[in-house]
Amino acid sequence: MKMRNYIEMGEKRAGKQIELARILGIRDTTIRLAKSGKKGLPDDVCIKLADYIEVDRLEVIAASNLVTEKDEEKRKIFESCFSRAASFTIAAIFMAIISIMTPSPANASQQTIDITEQFVLC
Repeated sequence: MKMRNYIEMGEKRAGKQIELARILGIRDTTIRLAKSGKKGLPDDVCIKLADYIEVDRLEVIAASNLVTEKDEEKRKIFESCFSRAASFTIAAIFMAIISIMTPSPANASQQTIDITEQFVLC
Protein backbone atom coordinates (compact mmCIF):
# COMPACT_ATOMS: atom_id res chain seq x y z
CA MET A 1 0.00 0.00 0.00
CA LYS A 2 1.22 3.50 -0.69
CA MET A 3 2.02 6.04 2.00
CA ARG A 4 -0.76 8.22 0.60
CA ASN A 5 -3.33 5.54 1.52
CA TYR A 6 -2.12 5.30 5.12
CA ILE A 7 -2.22 9.07 5.48
CA GLU A 8 -5.73 9.20 4.01
CA MET A 9 -6.85 6.53 6.49
CA GLY A 10 -5.45 8.70 9.30
CA GLU A 11 -7.11 11.83 7.92
CA LYS A 12 -10.44 10.06 7.67
CA ARG A 13 -10.21 8.89 11.26
CA ALA A 14 -8.99 12.27 12.56
CA GLY A 15 -11.48 14.25 10.47
CA LYS A 16 -8.94 16.72 9.09
CA GLN A 17 -5.33 16.69 7.97
CA ILE A 18 -4.43 19.35 10.51
CA GLU A 19 -5.93 17.24 13.30
CA LEU A 20 -3.95 14.21 12.17
CA ALA A 21 -0.80 16.35 12.24
CA ARG A 22 -1.61 17.39 15.81
CA ILE A 23 -2.16 13.76 16.84
CA LEU A 24 1.14 12.70 15.27
CA GLY A 25 3.01 15.68 16.69
CA ILE A 26 4.13 17.07 13.32
CA ARG A 27 3.28 19.98 11.06
CA ASP A 28 0.53 19.56 8.47
CA THR A 29 3.01 20.59 5.75
CA THR A 30 5.03 17.46 6.62
CA ILE A 31 1.93 15.34 6.03
CA ARG A 32 1.22 17.11 2.73
CA LEU A 33 4.78 16.44 1.52
CA ALA A 34 4.56 12.76 2.48
CA LYS A 35 1.12 12.39 0.95
CA SER A 36 2.29 13.92 -2.33
CA GLY A 37 5.28 11.56 -2.46
CA LYS A 38 7.92 14.25 -2.02
CA LYS A 39 9.08 13.23 1.43
CA GLY A 40 8.82 10.28 3.79
CA LEU A 41 7.88 10.44 7.45
CA PRO A 42 10.28 9.71 10.31
CA ASP A 43 10.00 6.14 11.64
CA ASP A 44 8.61 7.27 14.99
CA VAL A 45 5.81 9.17 13.23
CA CYS A 46 5.13 6.11 11.04
CA ILE A 47 4.71 4.04 14.20
CA LYS A 48 2.31 6.60 15.70
CA LEU A 49 0.32 6.65 12.45
CA ALA A 50 0.22 2.85 12.23
CA ASP A 51 -1.01 2.58 15.81
CA TYR A 52 -3.60 5.30 15.21
CA ILE A 53 -5.05 3.63 12.10
CA GLU A 54 -4.51 0.13 13.53
CA VAL A 55 -2.29 -1.34 10.82
CA ASP A 56 1.05 -3.10 10.91
CA ARG A 57 3.85 -0.72 11.95
CA LEU A 58 6.37 -2.27 9.57
CA GLU A 59 4.08 -1.70 6.58
CA VAL A 60 3.80 2.03 7.28
CA ILE A 61 7.55 2.38 7.85
CA ALA A 62 8.23 0.49 4.60
CA ALA A 63 5.70 2.61 2.69
CA SER A 64 7.33 5.77 3.98
CA ASN A 65 10.79 4.58 2.96
CA LEU A 66 9.54 3.64 -0.50
CA VAL A 67 8.56 7.28 -1.07
CA THR A 68 12.18 8.38 -1.44
CA GLU A 69 14.28 5.21 -1.80
CA LYS A 70 16.02 4.98 -5.19
CA ASP A 71 18.20 1.89 -4.63
CA GLU A 72 16.39 -1.04 -6.27
CA GLU A 73 17.74 -3.63 -3.83
CA LYS A 74 16.55 -1.61 -0.83
CA ARG A 75 13.17 -1.03 -2.51
CA LYS A 76 12.72 -4.80 -2.84
CA ILE A 77 13.45 -5.21 0.85
CA PHE A 78 10.83 -2.60 1.79
CA GLU A 79 8.31 -4.10 -0.66
CA SER A 80 8.77 -7.52 0.96
CA CYS A 81 7.38 -6.07 4.19
CA PHE A 82 3.93 -5.95 2.62
CA SER A 83 3.89 -9.61 1.57
CA ARG A 84 5.12 -10.71 5.03
CA ALA A 85 2.41 -8.75 6.79
CA ALA A 86 -0.20 -10.11 4.38
CA SER A 87 1.04 -13.68 4.92
CA PHE A 88 0.89 -13.23 8.68
CA THR A 89 -2.65 -11.83 8.45
CA ILE A 90 -3.82 -14.72 6.27
CA ALA A 91 -2.23 -17.24 8.65
CA ALA A 92 -3.89 -15.59 11.65
CA ILE A 93 -7.31 -15.66 9.96
CA PHE A 94 -6.83 -19.30 8.97
CA MET A 95 -5.89 -20.26 12.55
CA ALA A 96 -8.90 -18.37 13.91
CA ILE A 97 -11.26 -20.23 11.55
CA ILE A 98 -9.73 -23.59 12.47
CA SER A 99 -10.02 -22.88 16.19
CA ILE A 100 -13.67 -21.88 15.81
CA MET A 101 -14.53 -24.96 13.78
CA THR A 102 -12.62 -27.44 15.95
CA PRO A 103 -14.55 -28.55 19.04
CA SER A 104 -12.76 -28.53 22.35
CA PRO A 105 -11.92 -32.01 23.73
CA ALA A 106 -14.42 -31.49 26.57
CA ASN A 107 -17.26 -30.91 24.11
CA ALA A 108 -16.18 -33.48 21.52
CA SER A 109 -17.58 -36.47 23.42
CA GLN A 110 -20.87 -34.63 24.02
CA GLN A 111 -21.16 -33.83 20.30
CA THR A 112 -20.60 -37.52 19.48
CA ILE A 113 -23.43 -38.46 21.84
CA ASP A 114 -25.71 -35.81 20.30
CA ILE A 115 -25.02 -37.12 16.80
CA THR A 116 -25.62 -40.72 17.91
CA GLU A 117 -28.93 -39.73 19.49
CA GLN A 118 -30.02 -38.04 16.26
CA PHE A 119 -29.39 -41.23 14.28
CA VAL A 120 -31.23 -43.34 16.85
CA LEU A 121 -34.22 -40.99 16.75
CA CYS A 122 -34.47 -41.28 12.96
